[in-house]
Amino acid sequence: MEQQATGEVRPSFQRITHLDTVRGVAVMGILIMNAVSFFFVGAAYFDISSPENKTILDWLVGGFGEVFADQKFMALFSILFGASVLLFCERAAAKGHSPVRLSLWRNFLLLLMGSFHASIWVGDILFVYACCAPVLLLCRKLPPNLLISVGTLLYLSPIIVSGLTVSFVDPAAFLKVWGGFSIKNPSSDVDLVFLGLMYDVFARAMGMMFIGMGLYANGMLIHVNASDAFFKRSLCLVALGALLSGVGLAWTATQNFSPIAIVQGNFANTVGTVPMALGYLGLLMWWNEKTSGVLINRIRALGKTALTNYIGQTVVCVTLASLLPGEWLSRTTVFLLIIVIWWAQLYLAEKWLKRYRFGPLEYLWRCATYRRMAAFVNKERT
Repeated sequence: MEQQATGEVRPSFQRITHLDTVRGVAVMGILIMNAVSFFFVGAAYFDISSPENKTILDWLVGGFGEVFADQKFMALFSILFGASVLLFCERAAAKGHSPVRLSLWRNFLLLLMGSFHASIWVGDILFVYACCAPVLLLCRKLPPNLLISVGTLLYLSPIIVSGLTVSFVDPAAFLKVWGGFSIKNPSSDVDLVFLGLMYDVFARAMGMMFIGMGLYANGMLIHVNASDAFFKRSLCLVALGALLSGVGLAWTATQNFSPIAIVQGNFANTVGTVPMALGYLGLLMWWNEKTSGVLINRIRALGKTALTNYIGQTVVCVTLASLLPGEWLSRTTVFLLIIVIWWAQLYLAEKWLKRYRFGPLEYLWRCATYRRMAAFVNKERT
């Protein structure tokens, strides 16, 4: 990642709008799976047969989430986080700061925000990202192809860990961990399943972060290929990922969604996530170059305020979950709530950025990172 000797300004020193588009869609997509955790108790996040689906539409919504959303949007978000580590270091160095020191401080602040978010909802991912950041900084100068290769292997490594765990533990231990009862019912089997789940989260996050660093370092996340051939390749990657994830879900269904079958069926989903996430990335970058209008502008605005909207989703959904009667909720009604939340966030993000330069949490994070106040209101609106 050396600066060119010609003095030419790299594209990364300007706002990269297609990354805002990808980030905006990633924040929206993450809600598809997070909402299951917000509104349903027990193993519903892992088992689409729980809670009992009332209609065929509930089954279709659950299957859609498993094939097209589960792992995929977290993978997209992780790719962007890995790329942002390199992007931030470049910009920090250009401003005369120590890139590593400033990045560590910035991610310590993220750790604090993640800890706060985790106190509201156990599924927080910001804490995990902040913990991964020092490793990314240590490895940031590795060759791009090596970063991508290591990232892919790291992402797939939970398959081995889960496979070994399945062969050693009582299947009931999975249900206890998935249902949140592991602390109340400790045992050696429960501990193994819990540790395996923690490894799964960290390995998949860091694996995609390494891939994101590699794609940024080799220029693929900076220079957009808007050709028809690139579109077709990206579409093929999405189709391949959907096929693999669909096969895993179908096999799990034939085994009546037993805990072991859910774990084993998820192997195909994990493998399928790699091509699907890269396919989503390519399609969104291509779409950003080919499209203009209200929708793409709102998605970019959502991407620019991703931190605020990610935590905002939690606040809204946790509040709704405490107010809405449980008998009203099904996978279909929850998906309808997701659509309403999407519309509200897209509308409000665009309106907010017409007046202000940053999202509320983005602004506080920026000021705390550089330890000075930054301009907040857009000058043309004053």
